[in-house]
Amino acid sequence: MSESRPISTLVVDNSPVLLRIVANILEEAGCRVTTARNGLEALEALTEELPDIIYTDLIMPRIDGAKLTRILRSTPAYRDIFLVILSAIALEDGTNVLELGADVCIAKGPAATLRKHILDSLRLFRQGKSGSTSIAGMQGLYPREVTSELLLITRHDQIIFDHMTEGMIEMDGFSRIVRVNRTACALFGRKEPQLLSMDFTTLLGEDDARTYDRWLERLLPHQDDPLVFGYEDPLRVGDRMLTCTLIPVHEENQLSILGILEDVTERRLADEQRRILEQEMERMRKLDAMANMASGIAHDFNNLLTIINGNVEMALLQNRDEQLSVLLRETQKALRLTTNLIRRFSTFSDNYLPSKARIRIDRFLRDLLAGELEATSISFSIDTEPEAECVEFDPDLMLQVFQNIIRNSSEAMQGQGEIRVRIAMVAPEQEKDAADGLVEIRMIDTGPGMDSHTLEKAFDPYFSTKQKGTQKGMGLGLTIAHAIVQKHGGTMRLESEPGRGCTAIVRLPAQPTPARPTRDELFFRVLALVRDSGAEEECRQSFARFNCQLTVLQDKGLAVEQFTRSWQEGDPYDLVLLDLQAGGRDVGEAMAALNPKTVLVGLREAGGGDAQIEDSGVFATVLERPVKAGLVEQLFNICIKRFTC
Repeated sequence: MSESRPISTLVVDNSPVLLRIVANILEEAGCRVTTARNGLEALEALTEELPDIIYTDLIMPRIDGAKLTRILRSTPAYRDIFLVILSAIALEDGTNVLELGADVCIAKGPAATLRKHILDSLRLFRQGKSGSTSIAGMQGLYPREVTSELLLITRHDQIIFDHMTEGMIEMDGFSRIVRVNRTACALFGRKEPQLLSMDFTTLLGEDDARTYDRWLERLLPHQDDPLVFGYEDPLRVGDRMLTCTLIPVHEENQLSILGILEDVTERRLADEQRRILEQEMERMRKLDAMANMASGIAHDFNNLLTIINGNVEMALLQNRDEQLSVLLRETQKALRLTTNLIRRFSTFSDNYLPSKARIRIDRFLRDLLAGELEATSISFSIDTEPEAECVEFDPDLMLQVFQNIIRNSSEAMQGQGEIRVRIAMVAPEQEKDAADGLVEIRMIDTGPGMDSHTLEKAFDPYFSTKQKGTQKGMGLGLTIAHAIVQKHGGTMRLESEPGRGCTAIVRLPAQPTPARPTRDELFFRVLALVRDSGAEEECRQSFARFNCQLTVLQDKGLAVEQFTRSWQEGDPYDLVLLDLQAGGRDVGEAMAALNPKTVLVGLREAGGGDAQIEDSGVFATVLERPVKAGLVEQLFNICIKRFTC
């Protein structure tokens, strides 16, 4: 240190008289002096300027000298400060004073003796000497029995305080932490030097801090009403949940606050898991009841609806009255809705097993999102990990799942916003029951979100926030979606908060990726609608050498009936050829609405030139008659590549 610069000192003592005496001695010796009345003020002073020497008493309110000394010696920024303990209890507690690691220890005594030892400490500082092994100023002093007993009680109190299983903190009236035990340090995830002098509210979340501030503002003198953060509404500190009781203590116009903390994180998580399990068991009981009902009525209803639907279709073909045709078409719509509803019910049945195929999930969802959001201002994006591209599931069933999620999001966002899809693998160690891991599909919207009450009931049968009705909310969409995902061995859940959108999370078992099947290994069911026997023969010849089951009909009513029946029985057609001059366009629209996965092909009269594959609305392609064998090969390739991996 430069001889020209005065020594910077900090004197810490709660006695105004001794504080003034020590300050005068140091100022007469040419030192620059700053004072503090306790360890808390001393720590605040250190944030503004680091002194060369600190003189500190031991017995002080707020943060005492012993704790201040330990903080200084354990903090790298303060470790090299020359430290002098100046205490009246040095005689009664000498051994413990020396263990604090001060550079000099001085017992308070007569002013002249005190002056001599303070000046000696300055000389030692200038010489660079430190490490006291004795206490100066002990001559002529006698131990006090009362002081010794009080020190013993204080040490016992500190041991109990430090080893309590509950977290304990003490704060002053300005919410600054002045005392904290080991358990509290562990709960807050910080060391004692970091917590001492810290504002308690900086450890809390915004809502908890506001609650605390309001309580402190309303606290009247001598009022001892505690602030309690109970088990149902705990403090949230990082990832921990803590119960906390804050008790005000009024002493000589000073306010102290004692806090008792307990970690209830594990209990809360266990209770939450138990509550979720109970909800899931209740939901399963409801689903079982629906399954019993569905298995009993779905089959009979489907048979009746098939007959009714076929009769309506035939009536439309033979009818010439336009008003009656309007009524029949409305009846068809109602029958279609009824058929879909019965089919949804049938998914609950234990006898209804998914007909799985390996699907390119990103293509599947891209096509579905594009179709569902076409008439809205909602944008979408899909982010897929390469190893999660292919999933094995029933496309017709999973169509219902994702269609329901998309429509719910679209309605919640009122046709404006964004849906982000993230497809990724979940490692087996996170899901012990999945040998090959899980494929996780997250669909995140920017809607208004849901409160916790709505979120808990979202999968309950007949619960809906929409208006009831056949075109509105039946309250079965998410219930059915949940059942479908379970049938695939997966899980489905929702995450949402008010104002933060909603995330639907579907997890399906991952499967080892097999080699792509060859054309000869695949078998397709083909339905063709033609207008005469000559076209029928041409069609049979075109498909003769291919591995497929071909059904050729000349009546569009029978074609619709056959297509519907095969779809309802779980054995749908893969490819349908429809003669445009035999009403194929109308039939194609009806079939596309019923089963979007079927590849629909339109047939037209040859107009000269080679027939080309082209996109035409509901049709994957339009071909010229007669269908050439080379183009049939292309049709099967479309079937293979549309969704399969």
